[in-house]
Amino acid sequence: MTFGEKLQGLRQKAGLSQDTLAEQLEVSRQAVSRWERDETMPEPEKIVALADLFAVTTDYLLRRTEQWETPQQPSRERRSGRDIMDRLGYLAKTRGYLLGWILVVWGILDLVVLLLMCLGMTGVVSAFW
Repeated sequence: MTFGEKLQGLRQKAGLSQDTLAEQLEVSRQAVSRWERDETMPEPEKIVALADLFAVTTDYLLRRTEQWETPQQPSRERRSGRDIMDRLGYLAKTRGYLLGWILVVWGILDLVVLLLMCLGMTGVVSAFW
């Protein structure tokens, strides 16, 4: 089986449409369609995300096989502790800029609160209220 055949089978087995899968991976539906038709291959980050989403290994997704093999599920005991850290690491790598913006907004709010406190102590704010 090719990568595209495996991807299509896993997607259908999970009950996902191409649109839903595309939304989760932040790609277009056409990109998913091209992957399933073996016209193109996804970026390495997307392959890892697909493996995580369908709980298979990247090795399973990428190796050609003669027939449909049911992927072996990693043991839950071993994965559970690392799973959370892996997901947080993935989010930090792919969405790290959001954390930066959150910290910037938090800093601005702190400055506004500090400014209002200082103005309140000097009586400037009480003149307006």
